Amino acid sequence: MPVSSVLTADFGSVHTRVVLIDVVDGVYRLVARGESRTTDGFPANDLAIGLDRVLRQLTEATGRRFTSENGQIIMPEQPDRAGVDTFVVTSSVGRPLRSLVVGLMPDVSIASALRAAAGTYIETSAILSLTDGRNEQERLNAVLLGFPDVIFIVGGTEDGAQSSLMQIIRTVRLAVSLMEQFRRPIIIYAGNGVLAEAIQNQFEDITDVFIAGNVRPSLEDENLESARNQLAQAFDRYAETRSASFTGISAMSTSGVLPTPQSYNLVVDYLGQTRSGGIAAVDVGSAASILAVSLNGRINTTIRTDLGLGHNAPALLEAVSLEAVKSWLPFNIADNDLQNYVANKALRPATIPETVQDLHIEHALLKAGIQTMIEAARPAWNVGYGPLPLAQIIGAGAALTGTGSPGYNALLLLDALQPAGITTLYADPYGLIAGLGAIAFDNPDAVVQILDGDNLENLGTAISPIGKPRLGKTAINIQITLESGEKIDYGVLAGQLWVYDLPAGQSASVRIRCSAGVTLNGKRRVKLTLSGGSAGLIFDARGRPLSLPKDARGRADQIPMWISAMTGDTRIDIDEKLLEAVQIELPPTRSPKRAPKPARSRHGRKNQPASADDLLPGDDDFLELLEDDQPSIDELRRGL
Repeated sequence: MPVSSVLTADFGSVHTRVVLIDVVDGVYRLVARGESRTTDGFPANDLAIGLDRVLRQLTEATGRRFTSENGQIIMPEQPDRAGVDTFVVTSSVGRPLRSLVVGLMPDVSIASALRAAAGTYIETSAILSLTDGRNEQERLNAVLLGFPDVIFIVGGTEDGAQSSLMQIIRTVRLAVSLMEQFRRPIIIYAGNGVLAEAIQNQFEDITDVFIAGNVRPSLEDENLESARNQLAQAFDRYAETRSASFTGISAMSTSGVLPTPQSYNLVVDYLGQTRSGGIAAVDVGSAASILAVSLNGRINTTIRTDLGLGHNAPALLEAVSLEAVKSWLPFNIADNDLQNYVANKALRPATIPETVQDLHIEHALLKAGIQTMIEAARPAWNVGYGPLPLAQIIGAGAALTGTGSPGYNALLLLDALQPAGITTLYADPYGLIAGLGAIAFDNPDAVVQILDGDNLENLGTAISPIGKPRLGKTAINIQITLESGEKIDYGVLAGQLWVYDLPAGQSASVRIRCSAGVTLNGKRRVKLTLSGGSAGLIFDARGRPLSLPKDARGRADQIPMWISAMTGDTRIDIDEKLLEAVQIELPPTRSPKRAPKPARSRHGRKNQPASADDLLPGDDDFLELLEDDQPSIDELRRGL
């Protein structure tokens, strides 16, 4: 039966997003979308409640009914347009699965296993291999004490090594059998196909087993898709056991519950193979962050469960360092004030910044987090440590798409990823990518048509020369020739941004002449035909790599200027009080107290010092008593 309508639901730690895709004039398009708070935690503790709220939004927007009287998704679509043909679910709620990777050689099959897991919501916590130097007891303890949710076994080319891998597997089997039933991990095997039946026989009586194709059928070949599918199935099984509400939602879904990062991996991989230049998609969520990059035809997806702007804000600050965050702030702030902000954010992850100061802190955390992901993933890209040659960047998630200004959204992407050359910027405010990856295998035509259409928000085109332009001098001279023939000439000063408001759907011929020390795609003079977007044409003359002033006062001059240039809003200057040097208050020091000499009475006897019973609250002696190191409870009680 042909699939026409598709409903996708993505459960994040804070938001639940639902998208309706349908055929309009013979082409798949985004028809409606809705968003609500995720109801996984207290007080609802039921994901279905949040899903029902979003489906009601879609019903009001489209007039279509999506659920039956018993709350089930209606499938397939009915003659009266009720229901949908396909319902898919993705999720990044909660912690990722802990994975133990078992294999032979770190540089061969284990390296392939790690690449397969990189596109899923799975965190590799430990690795067992022939070369790890562990004896059998140490391997046994590594499995038992690692508390894995998944054991991912690889190793051996087709018809290759068997005995050495089976030796490790027998140890793993013993460790799993010693675990309590509810703690036993899922087994995924993606190694030498000759051993598949033996692996099944080893584990099927004690836990669930998934068999995938060999990730390394030969030394030269790599096959990751089959393993990724099985890892996704393991995530679905884990989600069902973790939450009763996930069990019901998974049963309604066409393909169970899939990990959101897998969708990013699939979509960016497709774009990288069908479009020229590097492609990147980034999403910084409340509890985890995703960075998928395709460069030179190779896809690499990074998932950081320690980088989040809500639930995991303290972990992000610890991972990137205080100084990295403060380098993006246009004011001075004490370390403990910054730590208090992220601690409060973790307690109330759904809150939004209330002041301009809070907004700057939020965006500083965002930029520092993305830069940390880039630097960690850079060795896998083989592009050195210069600016990234990205032809297309997609920003997703509320932090990157919810500022209320397309120009501000674009500025966050430019600051965080610092692309060089000509880059088209997109935003995915509706969570389309998560759903597209989930339907890619069953309905690839829908994915292609959605991505090739205008369903993502086109923010515009950014022109970013590299080099160090001289401050105070013109970095690039621009001449824009519109379709009407009108010409606009402008010179952008070094360290500044200039935006020409060219709407989406329109194009213009642009001539660019770079000053000394600055080049664009390796040239001083360039002629291009560029398309506009919701933010327009963006000319970034700040140079690459981007250099920020070391002092807060210098950043207070630049950052508000950049925001104003990108948004068109009046510049908001930083309060002078915030630029004053932070005074670090140290606790007062007290010299050691000497015991006073007892006074003598008229009769020559030594007077005894007053006891705590004779002191009244407010007396200096009483305060000194309270300040003494570790007073006893009885002393405090008598003093009061």
